[in-house]
Amino acid sequence: MKQIVNKEEFFDLVWRLEEILMQADHLRNQIGKCGGSCDIEDDGLCPDCCTAFEKVMAEDERLAENGELDKVWKKLKRACDEDKTREYERILMQSRENKVVH
Repeated sequence: MKQIVNKEEFFDLVWRLEEILMQADHLRNQIGKCGGSCDIEDDGLCPDCCTAFEKVMAEDERLAENGELDKVWKKLKRACDEDKTREYERILMQSRENKVVH
């Protein structure tokens, strides 16, 4: 049975996902990187990290309304579900674990 998404199309979808999520990832990575004594686990954030957290929340709200993101996620999920080798899933997970640089 032929896969609906070939490897090149899958990589294009992963790349587009990374482009869409780039700003949120960047903001998320700023939290706790202030050099201060922020405790991310207990929500003891400094004012700078609190501001970054608020920006993350705003970006998450914006992304929740992003129709393209929803379409890309659905196509990626379908491709991963149809890929019996699990290669697509491994590629996607590596990408989201920041092993791919934006």
